[in-house]
Amino acid sequence: MEKVLIKRIYDLVMIISYISASIKIRFKYQLPYLTKHFLSDGDVTNKWMQDNDFENNLDTSQLLWDKNGIPSLLTCGSLCNSNPSCRAFFYHPSLKKCLGSQSYKRGLPSGQSVQQGWKYYTKAQQCDGDYTFNKTLGLCFKIHPETKTYQEAMDACEAEGAKLIIIRNDAEYVHVRNALKAAGPLTYALNGLRKTFPNGIITWKWWNGQIPYHLDWEPGQPDDFGWDEDCGNFFTVAGHQYKFDDVSCRWRNSFVCQKYI
Repeated sequence: MEKVLIKRIYDLVMIISYISASIKIRFKYQLPYLTKHFLSDGDVTNKWMQDNDFENNLDTSQLLWDKNGIPSLLTCGSLCNSNPSCRAFFYHPSLKKCLGSQSYKRGLPSGQSVQQGWKYYTKAQQCDGDYTFNKTLGLCFKIHPETKTYQEAMDACEAEGAKLIIIRNDAEYVHVRNALKAAGPLTYALNGLRKTFPNGIITWKWWNGQIPYHLDWEPGQPDDFGWDEDCGNFFTVAGHQYKFDDVSCRWRNSFVCQKYI
């Protein structure tokens, strides 16, 4: 009886030792796998990639937070992943610091300093399908040479997870105009501009309700030809390539879609 009891105790100790060893092995190899998986796989909108171009260059100009005591890269990435405004993050493994940013690093902003040990990750810098990614502007865009009405063009963009393009600044305006020039002979290309009539006053706005920061109209435009030109497009004639023009929303034209990353 005593021998049987000793054997059972021995077997129990061996089982506990085996389970303990298995847990250690799984933890040792599973954690790096999870970190790698989180930073390289999954849905595009939740995908992260390391940007070595900005390693050790700490940008504090547009931070959402600066947290201490963050134990791992995975935890820092999870914080950013759970915040819709977070588009990039910095992590310092030795200092256990995590910084969330609301924009990609572009150039050398005023808040930047060079410090060793920082890793920089951004959401996946790629575009679905045949959209072209512009890292500087943080957007994907696509020129559709086929022709559609304004509403059909908007529907086509939305079917691709995009919208008709809006122009927020000079850099985007220059970039889109150059892309249209390179795309070939497109006389018209619809954008997301619409004519509105608040209090009976003609006001041009983007589809999201924002008033454009500036509209570089083609000379003589907008002219509301035929009293039916309530949509915006890029128009090219000799010497004036792809400036703004008004056009009938019922006319069928090429168009430009965009996605912000």
